[in-house]
Amino acid sequence: MSHREWQPAEVVRHELPCDEGIAILTLRPTRPLDHRPGQAVPVRTPRHPDRWRWYSPANAARPDGTVELHVRAVPAGTVSRSLVHEVRPGELLHLGPPTDTGLRLGGGRDLLLVAGGTGLAPLRALVEQVAAAPDGRRVTLVVGARTFPELYDSITLDVLQCAYDWLRLVSALSHDPQAEPGERGDALTVALDRRRPDQEVYVCGPPAMLAGSRLRLLAAGVPADRIHLPHRMPTPHG
Repeated sequence: MSHREWQPAEVVRHELPCDEGIAILTLRPTRPLDHRPGQAVPVRTPRHPDRWRWYSPANAARPDGTVELHVRAVPAGTVSRSLVHEVRPGELLHLGPPTDTGLRLGGGRDLLLVAGGTGLAPLRALVEQVAAAPDGRRVTLVVGARTFPELYDSITLDVLQCAYDWLRLVSALSHDPQAEPGERGDALTVALDRRRPDQEVYVCGPPAMLAGSRLRLLAAGVPADRIHLPHRMPTPHG
């Protein structure tokens, strides 16, 4: 990726909201990032200048131009571990041009959004897009995690749910014995229990979650043209 394609972005906030190796980074790019909710952005840290990784902003465009990224440190992830455990406010990251992922919002149907882990980020951005221009559609956001403490973005989600009566937030806890009966299970199982025939369904999460999602949704009667899963991103060149 040439220098003309990427831009510096200052880390203005670095939060560790839980003990699960997840960080929420707020960045301020040098110039406004022209991104749409659901898109992904290649990110690089000068600590590892030859490695780019894709992350989806968790927000729609903000007046101050900041961008929020949700990053999980994976065991073999050099960049992700650095972003979670080493990067600090004041450092500069590099952002490349945004790219569509297949999670673009369209039509006017109600939405069923199904998130696993940090796959929540682009789906939360879609919620913010609806909030910026309400059109009467109702949104159900199912957020999956193993246990309640792993619901790392719960405070922001609670604020959104309190602010908008068209938004319904549902937790899906796969390994938490304290979970309510209607919240037990993986995110897609809990979501299908609440699905209505008129909804568009968006799913984003780790590869293991996405692997069989389309087949499960088709088997549950969701029309193929109402299923939205993220594309695999190409590898940016450092």
